[in-house]
Amino acid sequence: MDMQKVTSEQQLSKWAELIQTRLESGQSIKEFCLTNGISKATYYYWQKKVSKAKCTVLGGEKESKTEVPSGWMQLAPKPAHSAKATLEING
Repeated sequence: MDMQKVTSEQQLSKWAELIQTRLESGQSIKEFCLTNGISKATYYYWQKKVSKAKCTVLGGEKESKTEVPSGWMQLAPKPAHSAKATLEING
């Protein structure tokens, strides 16, 4: 396995844990960053990378044809139902 890929995955894992810790702490991003000596820009950079990685894992590593905004989740389409019922309109 490529050493750079291993290092990147380790950093991603570390940041996923840090982001989860912040969420569980209830602190604002500003407070958390000040407490832990992290710049807000760095936090947001890694938050975006972690979010993209989660989407990739949840999506089965399929590439989506449409762009899904950060923080949103793309839902699977509803299965097609056969039209057995009829609609009757009485006037």
